[in-house]
Amino acid sequence: MDDLIVVGAGWSGLVATAIALEKGLKVRLISQGIGTVIVTPGWISVWDGHDDPISAVRDLIARLPDHPYALAGIDALEQGLHFFREFSAKLDLGYQPVDHGVYTALGSTQRPALVPPSYAAASGNSPLFIGFAGWRDYYPTLSGERSATITLSGYAERAWDATPTDLARSFDDPAFRRQVAAQVKPLLNGATSVGLPAVIGLENPSAAIRDLSDQVGVPVFEMPTLPPSVPGTRLYNKMRRYFLDNRVRLQVGHPVVRGLIEDGKCVGVEVAAAGKPQAFRAKSVILATGGLYGGGLFSDDRGRIWEPLLDLPVQYDSDRTRWFNADLLDPRGHPVHYFGVRVNNQMQPINNQGDTLIDNLYLCGRLIAHPHADHAPLPTACTEGVAIATAWKAVAILSTQHSTLSTSLAGT
Repeated sequence: MDDLIVVGAGWSGLVATAIALEKGLKVRLISQGIGTVIVTPGWISVWDGHDDPISAVRDLIARLPDHPYALAGIDALEQGLHFFREFSAKLDLGYQPVDHGVYTALGSTQRPALVPPSYAAASGNSPLFIGFAGWRDYYPTLSGERSATITLSGYAERAWDATPTDLARSFDDPAFRRQVAAQVKPLLNGATSVGLPAVIGLENPSAAIRDLSDQVGVPVFEMPTLPPSVPGTRLYNKMRRYFLDNRVRLQVGHPVVRGLIEDGKCVGVEVAAAGKPQAFRAKSVILATGGLYGGGLFSDDRGRIWEPLLDLPVQYDSDRTRWFNADLLDPRGHPVHYFGVRVNNQMQPINNQGDTLIDNLYLCGRLIAHPHADHAPLPTACTEGVAIATAWKAVAILSTQHSTLSTSLAGT
């Protein structure tokens, strides 16, 4: 029997698995597919658009006690961020805080809490933005006044159809980087750094970016592009390898069809398999299955939303006409984004009366309901921060309970 089963391989599922592994738990990660990490920029955002997100979260906690940040607590957020920074160093990704904005492909800047070094390398106020001839995923003229386009060797006839991961694999080749640097260097004209779409290497981005910077003569930095996200893919691939190297039982491509309940506890999950479903048992279970877009919640055309694995009660509006605002780009977001399962400050699911439903079941990330309130981040603006804070809190609680139980059993 495992100590913990984590269901879901998005931000919260991956982080929860990493924390559990580092705490010495025997953990199994089961997921229907690769999670949303590969469609995000790959950085850690606590509160998009806020210059001092940690202070803002402290204020939020005092105002909104039912927000996931408040339920997890500021210590969980800060300790989770510290953990992730140290863990990323083991993956040779070295996430770090930034004291300035990082560039986006549309010429704006963002202020994530932690970023891979490739995002943080912008130097000075005079970057040169470089795009690739024929490639539709990035247009350098949108990033800034100083821009240029180069032609990539081997992509002249098919650049428009190249995926970010195609290009990233090419940038792993030193000869390809030399060809790129030879075109970029004459275009500098006083630029203090060079911005490229985030495709500079898939397997060893640190070496690729360092080599390209040395050849060009100024720091080279990356900007997020359209999905699939290469920085997100790098993170997923490296976490997956680390888990396998450290004996995590990793099952991706195996949909969980239901949770197993015995005597009021979740004793495991049932997974679809050839022939008949297969059961896996554990002392605790974490649901990190996401919201409506991630598959953690289902909906129908009658306005019903439900949690499919354990039929946990979902907090939502049954009137479908109120799920979306009239303006697609409404800065307040849409009510549907806030729906989810309510949890207590132990990350356990609760009912409308606040009673704990299953005490060895924990929820993380976007599956958790958000309060729809003013002066609070949209759920999409704090995805990674909430994932990390709730994963840290859930694993800290369950690992303490496991240690207490083990000590008790050892003394009998």
